Amino acid sequence: MSLHAMKPSWLYSRFPGGSVGLALLVLRLVDGLGLVGEAVRLFTPEANSPEPASALLLGLVLVASAVLLILGLQTSLAGSAAAICTAGAALHIHLNSSLPGSDLYVWSFLFAIVFFLSGSLPLLGPGGHSLDARLSGWRMIRLSSGKSNSNSQKEGQYVDR
Repeated sequence: MSLHAMKPSWLYSRFPGGSVGLALLVLRLVDGLGLVGEAVRLFTPEANSPEPASALLLGLVLVASAVLLILGLQTSLAGSAAAICTAGAALHIHLNSSLPGSDLYVWSFLFAIVFFLSGSLPLLGPGGHSLDARLSGWRMIRLSSGKSNSNSQKEGQYVDR
């Protein structure tokens, strides 16, 4: 069996479950909700600028990225797109917003947090509680400690989870 056949995914070496997988799920959920908050901010009337098409495009990409991240589907692509569009949305809000100083700082803080969360998710991976893990042919190795008979799984054999 080749080394390539033993990898569960071409992008991530493993999809951790347990508490690490749960932490990645919570990270994806928080990032997704922050992305939706940014999109709602772009769609509000005071944030609209003379270029409504750019705000609409940024908002739609942010919502699409949020949905993909919450589901854990195409996490590396969705996280990268979310980070890039978050930077663009922050620049758009900064240049075209008439918010008072304190409100602008609050939104800037939200944009910074969501930017770093979105940027870290492609590096960390989706975790075991994601559609990426389920659709990638996630495999598990079952090792038996005793004798194996013809009805049980052979030692070291890959089985679908």
